[in-house]
Amino acid sequence: MRKRHVITEEVSKKIEQLVETMEKPTASKIARKLGLKTGTVYWFMLCNGLVQKKPVRYRNRAYERNGIKINPYSPEHDAMLTEMRIAGAAFPAIAAALTERFGIPRNAHSVHNRAVMLAAFDDESEAA
Repeated sequence: MRKRHVITEEVSKKIEQLVETMEKPTASKIARKLGLKTGTVYWFMLCNGLVQKKPVRYRNRAYERNGIKINPYSPEHDAMLTEMRIAGAAFPAIAAALTERFGIPRNAHSVHNRAVMLAAFDDESEAA
């Protein structure tokens, strides 16, 4: 059975310490030192501003991954998400508004993850 909270307060302090003290901290190096999965450490670092992500290029079309249709976010989706988030809207409300406006099903989890990714860019204007 999967543990619910891999990143405990103690582990988060260790990650933060390693980020500060390592010459070139990466999620994979830190994960190996702590015996964690790289993705877990990377997501923690993104969510806590310990790493910045390079902007991704926008995909024009939906694609399939593991049998599931993936609908990428467009610059218009990101602009609406950012505008609503700044206005204080909650993730479920943003997801509903995006779904209604663009006709692509979004849920609160997807919107939250996209907001984290947008916040990790050096400059949000680079994301567009």
